[in-house]
Amino acid sequence: MSLANTKIMLETLRYFYHTEINLTFKKEDLTPILSVCFKNNQYEITYLKTQNIEHYAELESVLTIIHKL
Repeated sequence: MSLANTKIMLETLRYFYHTEINLTFKKEDLTPILSVCFKNNQYEITYLKTQNIEHYAELESVLTIIHKL
């Protein structure tokens, strides 16, 4: 998925904040690596291998993390 499409999906999470939508990102071999949702006015990233959770207010920060992975 392109970075532009990823941005649209993340903006959609913010728009539908009252629902429980999770986006899961996978490596090329289809191994899930992280999940993103929008809770309490911030993006919540869960690293699926370690179950570590990070929170970000800015969309650009989340896009940077996804792009690096």
